[in-house]
Formats: sequence, structure tokens, C-alpha cells
Amino acid sequence: MAESVTRPEHDREEHPRAAVQAAVAEKNFQAPAASTDRHISTSAAAPIIWTPRFIVTFFLVSVTGLSLGSILTQGWLNGYYAGSWVLLAYTTLAFGGWLAVAFAARTLWARIGAIFGCIWSIFQAISFLMNLLAVNPQAHIIAHLNAATNIALLGCYVSLSINRTTFRRWDGWFFRLAFVLGAIAIALIYLLMPAAIRTPHLLETITAAVALYLCIFVWWLRPSCWRAQPSPAFFFGIAPVILLLLAIPDLADKEANFFFTQVALLCILLAVIRTFQGERRHSRAK
Repeated sequence: MAESVTRPEHDREEHPRAAVQAAVAEKNFQAPAASTDRHISTSAAAPIIWTPRFIVTFFLVSVTGLSLGSILTQGWLNGYYAGSWVLLAYTTLAFGGWLAVAFAARTLWARIGAIFGCIWSIFQAISFLMNLLAVNPQAHIIAHLNAATNIALLGCYVSLSINRTTFRRWDGWFFRLAFVLGAIAIALIYLLMPAAIRTPHLLETITAAVALYLCIFVWWLRPSCWRAQPSPAFFFGIAPVILLLLAIPDLADKEANFFFTQVALLCILLAVIRTFQGERRHSRAK
């Protein structure tokens, strides 16, 4: 009788303890699986962009472009062809790359950036065609075209620098301040110039230069771009740096000017190729 009374009490003490141990063991057993699932999903969200085939392709395009740049510069110096035809060929290739990015893009920012890139290519091509037609470099249409070209490039850079980039606090402050400070810089430079040369032509020239500086800052002053897109940040950023240096009077002779203009266009083309590869790999990962 005593045994029948005490035995159920003992069972009531042991069963909860066993249930707790079983729950803990089940949790420990399932934890690695959950961790593995998170790891798999994270890997799927960040596909490998620099595949061996793409590395070889990117390297060959870089080497071929630099080698052709040197050869084409010598041919231009010898008078075999006009230099604008060479620059027009680079721009046409870039235009084709922007179209490919627009079709491969799976995000709105990438598609907007590609559209701005196409607009930049068209304006740049028109500029080179005007050089072939021997239009006066001091003509007002040239200033309009340069300002429109650089603003289109800035719109392209802003969109692509936001695409697939973690937006941090500094990024928000950057976009709040950059364009306001850019507008202030344009106004100050214009007002500090002698009154005799304050013309719409000068204002457009200053706007074009400030737009190129903002193109550099959009990529190079934001650490989030270097973390998420280091290659586009470098190649997209180095192109306006080269163009601004070439705009300094007497810094380089005509041979160096022509060669490094090709290098600047090549850098943009390489960045477009990298952007297309990134969008294509992300679309395959989905």
C-alpha cells in the first residue's frame, strides 16, 4: 500500500526532468541545421561574381584596351585617321554595354543607372561627332553638351552607387550635403569670376566641372561603396579623375591627352562590364 502511494509521486518528479532534457537535446540537435540554413541563404544572396572565366575576360579586355590605346595613339599622330573616330568607337562599345546592363538589371536602381549611362554615351558621341565636323570649341552648343554629358554621368553614378549597396548613416548625410554644397560651389565660383566674363557659357563650364567632382565623391567618399562594389568604385571613379587632370592647361601634350582620354573611356567600359556581370550573376542566383 505504501509503495502504491509513493511510486506515482516519484514518477511525477522524473517525467518533467526527462522532458526538459529531451527538449534541450532536440534544440541542440536542430541548432546546427538552422545555422547551416542561414549560411546557405546568405551565400545564395551573395553570388560569386569574379568567376575564373570572368577574371580572364576582364584581364584580356584590360590588356587589349591599353595595348590598342598605345597603337591607336601612334596611328593618330601619324595622321592615318582622326582621333575622334577612335573615341567614338570606345563610346559605342560603352553604349552597347549600358544596353546590356539595362536588359540584365533586376533592380530599379541598376536600370535607371543604365539608362543614364546610355544618355551619357549619346551625348559623348555627339560631342566627338562635332569634333569631326570641326565645330568651334568655344561655341555655346559645346558648353551645353559638356554640361549635359557630365550631369548624365553623375545621374548614372548616383544610381549605380546605391544599387546593391548597404545604405548607412554617412550615405544619407552625403546625399543631403553633396548636391547642396555642389550648388553652392557653382554659385561661388561664378560670382568670384570677373564680371566681364560672367556668361551662361562660363556657368555651364563650371557646372560640368563640379559634376565631374561629384562623380568622384559619389564613389570614393562612401565606404559602403568600397565594401559592396570595390571594382566599380575604382574604375568609375578613376575616369573623371583622368578627365579633370587632362583639363588642366599645359599639363600634358596632345599625345598624352589623347592616350589618357582613351584610358578614361576604357575604365568606364571595364566598370560597365563588371556591372553587367554582377547583375547577371545576381539574376541567376534568384
